Amino acid sequence: MSNTLVKKILVVDDDENIPDIISLIFEEEHYQIKGVFDACDLEATIANFLPDIILLDILIGKYDGRDICNKLKHNPKTAYLPVILLSAMNMDNLGCSPNDTIEKPFDIIELQQKVKALLNKS
Repeated sequence: MSNTLVKKILVVDDDENIPDIISLIFEEEHYQIKGVFDACDLEATIANFLPDIILLDILIGKYDGRDICNKLKHNPKTAYLPVILLSAMNMDNLGCSPNDTIEKPFDIIELQQKVKALLNKS
């Protein structure tokens, strides 16, 4: 868990515009947003950034967000982290257990509500 009052959102998406859009959406809440465009060093990024929530795309270059979600949820160091999958793909039968899902293009209000709901649980 982060030791500051500022909530941290880690955005894992190969679209470099998404973290910027997320930053604008949550500007008023003063969340700290970090964008990662490749999932290769994700464990180190999580250990260093200490996010409160992860927004995860399903298609991240050669990586599959569903596999990443499963690894996060089965790792005792990261299992507590809420994960929201963001994708333009059909999200029926995901094969993983994110805390929530949001389809792209996403609705800004829906994204804000889902993130806040999960952050308030933690």
